[in-house]
Amino acid sequence: TMAPAAISLAQYEGKAAGMLAALTASIGVFRAATATTSFVQTPTVVGPAVPKASANLRAIVATAAPEAADATGTAPMQTWSAGMSAPVLVLALRMAAACQQRQQRRQRRRAEAVQLHATRTEWYRRAKRIGGDRAVFDVVVPKPMGIKLENFPQQFRKGMGVSQVVPGGNADTINRKVCIEDEPGMWVLEGDQLLAIDGTDCEDGTIQDVVDLVSNNGKDEVTLTLLRDTRKGPVKVVVMPDGAMETIRRGCRLSAAAEYAKGGELKYGCIDGWCGTCWHRERVTNMIFKPCCDVITEDWDNVMPLVIFPKPEKVGDSTFLNPRGAI
Repeated sequence: TMAPAAISLAQYEGKAAGMLAALTASIGVFRAATATTSFVQTPTVVGPAVPKASANLRAIVATAAPEAADATGTAPMQTWSAGMSAPVLVLALRMAAACQQRQQRRQRRRAEAVQLHATRTEWYRRAKRIGGDRAVFDVVVPKPMGIKLENFPQQFRKGMGVSQVVPGGNADTINRKVCIEDEPGMWVLEGDQLLAIDGTDCEDGTIQDVVDLVSNNGKDEVTLTLLRDTRKGPVKVVVMPDGAMETIRRGCRLSAAAEYAKGGELKYGCIDGWCGTCWHRERVTNMIFKPCCDVITEDWDNVMPLVIFPKPEKVGDSTFLNPRGAI
């Protein structure tokens, strides 16, 4: 026997167009048949019997071809008998359902984009911008604060900053409430410069000056005024659903945060994100991030934490999807 010849793209498109035309021509009889317990088939129909269609499928067909809504009587049944078999109708209905699902996904993403944009605006308003990609804000932290302060090692940079947020401390608790639970207010990031304690300037002071201000303020909490470099400073990456938080420097691979969240080295299916298995979607911007190859750049404003959720795709499908949250 000889193998059948490979079908060309033009032939495939022609067959698909023919099936869609047959669907439009046969839509009336389908609507009439779905009102009964089963399809009525004449001897000319080739293929297995088609079960009773569900209400959802009838709604899809009504949406896909409303121009055939008034087609009833025996003429549509004759069209069904002469022009279309049961397997072809099932295939055409699946194509119509897939088109409607894609349209619904696009509409849902547009609505989410509007909401996410408002959320991102709210994040930007939590800090006062003073130019030069810098932001100033206050954070109220209960005592003991749970942070470590050090003088900046650079000769050109005076003052002191946050070198560590102690895990489990009060500052870390605030970070988790704000970054993960999305509570209002700001949070503390390694690299933030300390400007004032309870309104008292300590930008040019010493660490001992800060200790004295905190110890003698007569309150159970401290108001820290912090300065953050929003484009060159580190980024707080939160890997969901575990809520693992890691501070990543600019220029470092996103895989460092993913490996920290999983507690060890990870193996990826590719090195450029093509396979889609490592894809994550950011909570606020809805952007797609690929830990296997993405690098933390200056594009991310670190006033907002980078909170990513797993959003894997099937191998090979990622080339057909919208990267970076595009709609």
